[in-house]
Amino acid sequence: MEKPPAPTRTLTELPVLVVDDNATNRRILHEVLTNWRMYPVTVESGQAALKELEQSRRAGRPFEVVLLDGHMPDMDGFTVAEHICRDARYAGLKVVMLTSAAQPEDVARCRKLDISAYLTKPIKQSELFDVIISAIGQPVTERPIASKSRKIVRSARRSLRVLIAEDNQVNQLVAIRTFEKLGHRATVVSNGRDALAAVQSDKFDLIAMDVQMPALDGLEATKAIRAWEKTTGTHTPIVAMTAHAMKGDRERCLAAGMDGYTSKPIRIQELEEVIAQLIGPPSSAKAPGEVTNQEDSVVDRAALLAGVDGNRQLLCELVRIFLKDYPQRLVEIKDAIRGGDSGALGRAAHALKGAVGNFAAKKAFAAAQHMESVGKNGDLGVAGEACATLESELALLGKKLRNLIMTSPMGRVKKDKGARKRKQG
Repeated sequence: MEKPPAPTRTLTELPVLVVDDNATNRRILHEVLTNWRMYPVTVESGQAALKELEQSRRAGRPFEVVLLDGHMPDMDGFTVAEHICRDARYAGLKVVMLTSAAQPEDVARCRKLDISAYLTKPIKQSELFDVIISAIGQPVTERPIASKSRKIVRSARRSLRVLIAEDNQVNQLVAIRTFEKLGHRATVVSNGRDALAAVQSDKFDLIAMDVQMPALDGLEATKAIRAWEKTTGTHTPIVAMTAHAMKGDRERCLAAGMDGYTSKPIRIQELEEVIAQLIGPPSSAKAPGEVTNQEDSVVDRAALLAGVDGNRQLLCELVRIFLKDYPQRLVEIKDAIRGGDSGALGRAAHALKGAVGNFAAKKAFAAAQHMESVGKNGDLGVAGEACATLESELALLGKKLRNLIMTSPMGRVKKDKGARKRKQG
């Protein structure tokens, strides 16, 4: 007797609760989910999330999925997840944890709480979609249509030296051809031990690492590479390649020290997006006496547009939110330093880091991340210098983002409308 086909469902009006203290992150997720015809509701705190869950349950419109920021002030995402886990009324509710840093202890807490998935910011839209589908546990009748504007301009990105660690010859060939189509040069090894030896003897821009390999698997090879890099002060981005869709696979890869994750068979657009998130464009070669434009290195434009699915209107809106919000975060950081409050410093820097992370600005993000680390470690002796660096990077980022929206067609429309209103008034 043939097994009946699995039931399918539509994503239309799938109720999703988004919990994030960062307004920019909430706006991005709301836009993405709405474009997928889901029904998102956004809140900015753990307390508000629990209240919204109760109200929706009483109204007979319970949420099916919660996208939960792991690190929020007052009540963090893990505390909210614990409340949900202990409450039998939410037994069918699926929780997806979002975090700006892949920490091994976070992965362990997710497993303990039986959280459906764990994603690292900035979130890839294709990955988020797959996670939601996996969480609800049913095949769907439609998938989102990729925006044509999402395609990254390959000519603007340099050719990378890529090390491919893959034991299957067919997969090796596929991986080589895929990287070559993206304009990169590939070197292939067949196991993790050879990958470690290759990294120690040569320089690569990126490592594509199969998880299941003989001699030394991808996870162990990554740990060995990261241990060796501590002695050299270097860090080569590592992307996991796996055919497995088991719950927790991605988290284990990140916990081992990998920076990104792509599924097999490799899809060229997905791989391209992973590379865009991990590898910023290099500064162009200078002719003798040529002065480099400092602003060109502030923001990765291709990655910035890819992060909003090519939606320039959304990008302009996010930039305006950020430009309005970040000066207050900077004030909070300075107040915390003056008051010697390392806890408040860490919280304010974390919130700022989450906002900066949406704009493909590596230097500003690194400065905010360092500021957060200063607060968490209570190392206030270096806080003043770290704050000066952060303020300088934010000034450059703010200037670049203002220029972007001023030169954007959507930005000019907003400006023209504002000018007409002032003239009429």
